[in-house]
Amino acid sequence: LMDDDPYPTHEEGEVNHLEQNTGITDKDMQDLDNAWKKMKQVQKLESWDKVTMKEDGFDWDNLDNETRSEMEACLEEIGGSAYNSTKWLLYDLDFNVTNLMLAAVKHNRNAPILFQHWYPQLLTYKRYEGDRDNAFDWSWDQVESADISELERYYAGFGYDQIPAKAPAETGIISLESLDEEEIRMAAFENWMTDVYNPEWDRKDFDDDEFRDEDNVFSNFFEAPQHPDVPTYEDTQDDLAEFAEELGGDDIDEDTQEYKVFMGKNLKYQVTNDEEFNKVFRGHLVVACTAADTDLEIAEKITGRMSQEFGKQVFVETRVMAHARDEDNVFEVWLESYEIDLLHSKKRASTDTKGFEGQMTCNEEQIEHLVERVRFLISDDARYSYRLFDDALEY
Repeated sequence: LMDDDPYPTHEEGEVNHLEQNTGITDKDMQDLDNAWKKMKQVQKLESWDKVTMKEDGFDWDNLDNETRSEMEACLEEIGGSAYNSTKWLLYDLDFNVTNLMLAAVKHNRNAPILFQHWYPQLLTYKRYEGDRDNAFDWSWDQVESADISELERYYAGFGYDQIPAKAPAETGIISLESLDEEEIRMAAFENWMTDVYNPEWDRKDFDDDEFRDEDNVFSNFFEAPQHPDVPTYEDTQDDLAEFAEELGGDDIDEDTQEYKVFMGKNLKYQVTNDEEFNKVFRGHLVVACTAADTDLEIAEKITGRMSQEFGKQVFVETRVMAHARDEDNVFEVWLESYEIDLLHSKKRASTDTKGFEGQMTCNEEQIEHLVERVRFLISDDARYSYRLFDDALEY
């Protein structure tokens, strides 16, 4: 193939070995050569992936020391990333990142797409020193005056003909080395652990002489320990108040009010003391399931049946495992009463777990079986009886 000159054809009577061996004629080669030339012309006019091409052809020797130092500081600020941040920092040198962020908010207030490598540039680059001095306190007027066309050019550089309405890694046009399935499941598990487990509990010694009444879950003055990975109530209230003040208090338009409620709102609850509940309560039943409608329907049936049979003796809670899939076979029923008992497990039944006897499906018959199990486990007979478990019998 020729970059500039036309493809040389064979003279009449001249032997064409390519055609003899492969059947490809001069006409076929001319068509291929023309397509090659057209492709080269298109690449010169507009590269569909300027991000990669800029990295491949970048002249590092001509990069000034100040910019090089800023990029190094930015990469250190980013820390870990699911994609190659260096090539994006090179690509961003041709753009105003402040305007890109404001334009992203202007394009979609409720869910703006803000790349992971944008904000660290504002923290480390000299050109964004004014934004730092202003504590990144941008106004809605600045958002409205942002240049959307620059954001369009930004996305056009890696294959988009318009600004996407969701994260680029979800569109299939460009790969940012998104998390694999195992990483997503681990992230969901970590989030679930934050919800259900507070490591501060392990610091409580119930035999300690300094153990306070506020540390006792059965005390009317019980105070749950602050989770180290969750903001305090006071900090949350301060953030909400500051956020509302930044938006202009109550004197704001309908769109801004909707955005305010979307981003954060303060809910007030009235705590009541149900004397009958405190007197008759015997157990906490937890139904853990997926978000599938079929699972939620079964959970609702269990809740209704337990309420009908036990009233306030048993408090029923449904916990939806949002990250669980159908093939995970997640549907479990636990009772926390005088002991903690697993009453039903679709997962254990499907894998024939040793020592577990139960069925996968939770039909009407199984629900009635659960009722009878709960009836015994919250009774005085269960309270004052002893159990021998298989692992204890082995000794």
